[in-house]
Amino acid sequence: MRVLLIVPDGVGVRNYLYSSFITELEKQGGEVMLYHQISEKAIQEIKLVQPNIVFIKQIPAFIESPKARLWRESNVYARLLRNKKILSNNSIMAFWNNKGKGWKKRILLELSELLGFTISNSYKAVLKVDELYEKEIARSKVISKIEKDFDIFNPDFVLNLHQRAPISAPVIVVAKKRKIKTATVIFSWDNVPKARLISRYNRYFVWSELMKSELCLLYPEIKDDNVEVVGTPQFEFYFQNKLFRSKEDFFTEYGLNPNKKTICFSANDSTSPYEKNYLEDMGDEIAKIPEEIRPQVLFRRCPVDKSDRFDKILEKYIDFIFPIDPDWKQENNNKESFTTIYPLYNDLQLLVNTVKHSDLVINFGSTMAHDFAVYDKPCLYLNYDPIDNSIYKVSNVYKFQHFKSLSGLDAVGWITNKSEIGDKIKKTLENSNDVGKDRKIWMQKIVQYPLQECSYNIALEIKRLCTSVS
Repeated sequence: MRVLLIVPDGVGVRNYLYSSFITELEKQGGEVMLYHQISEKAIQEIKLVQPNIVFIKQIPAFIESPKARLWRESNVYARLLRNKKILSNNSIMAFWNNKGKGWKKRILLELSELLGFTISNSYKAVLKVDELYEKEIARSKVISKIEKDFDIFNPDFVLNLHQRAPISAPVIVVAKKRKIKTATVIFSWDNVPKARLISRYNRYFVWSELMKSELCLLYPEIKDDNVEVVGTPQFEFYFQNKLFRSKEDFFTEYGLNPNKKTICFSANDSTSPYEKNYLEDMGDEIAKIPEEIRPQVLFRRCPVDKSDRFDKILEKYIDFIFPIDPDWKQENNNKESFTTIYPLYNDLQLLVNTVKHSDLVINFGSTMAHDFAVYDKPCLYLNYDPIDNSIYKVSNVYKFQHFKSLSGLDAVGWITNKSEIGDKIKKTLENSNDVGKDRKIWMQKIVQYPLQECSYNIALEIKRLCTSVS
């Protein structure tokens, strides 16, 4: 059973190539091969973790033709319009990015809006544009190069580790042409309504029944039997003893006091503009707490955020805010791209021990709420605009579809203005079970349990698909 993994970016490296997924595939008789768009240094790191993977090749350079890009973007816009109506959620349109750089891209996106609006009135038209996109991709010059690579790989199964990457489209075209079975994972808990499912597959591996129902609702051409609820491997690391360090050792290395209560502030990337304001607000309010009972802050920035926007705040509150930067490497100057940045294996122990040894996480709507829920620890979501009269409204973010899963649950605490920060922190640290008491219920709604069985679930399903008769 030869399994070809499409690896479009560094995030898939962490969740699938550093988890037990490869080991589980090998236990099922799988020979794993990588077809990737990441750097050679990232590949070297992967080889240290997964020495059994020997068939590794870079996907040939591929740029969508203007026509293909027009079909794809038009369909995204059409599906967003439809998703907005189906889900009765106007915030869906926030995921349409019409701010192209350069006049050619701006014109293409304007045409995409016009065409997308037209086809949104008929789902048959939406499916037709999907078909036109795939036909255009099939005419690309890169197809012949991928065909030659497939002659070498000779895979029985192709699994895409990120459903929204255009680089995967010609690979899937070749796999379909050769009647090779394909699947994709749905990468994150908020991905389905964003209308960025580029290709169509034999199977879709999703986090939960909630995600499955959403996928089948928004993509009615995808049949229920073709969607497998498997979970996600990104939470498996919290059960791996080899990653654990003692609180004393971990905190001492990074200057924290093992005897103090600890708040993790986890930041989003630079598309979330208020992160530095929130960190400073926290610093201002925590500084008012008497020193003998003052908690310390462990600050973890978003891996792709290599900016200096936090530097002055970290210097201002150096006595009780301690940064532990993610151990991700940047290969070029594109500082906001997951295709040019990748994690070192060491980052897993940084993340696991950050969560294991912190008492509380505070952030702006981050999935880190779920990471902390693994250990039954509380999260406080920031829900206020720290800058008056700003165009960017925090309340709009919490209207996104994935936060609808919070309905009826007391899963997180809420900080609705700066003056609440100190009091909410003290109350949460004193009585953690009184804040977000439904956090486990929420997480079980978001991701299939047991959390540590995802890799096994996917590997077993791949084996079943490879051995079944078409």
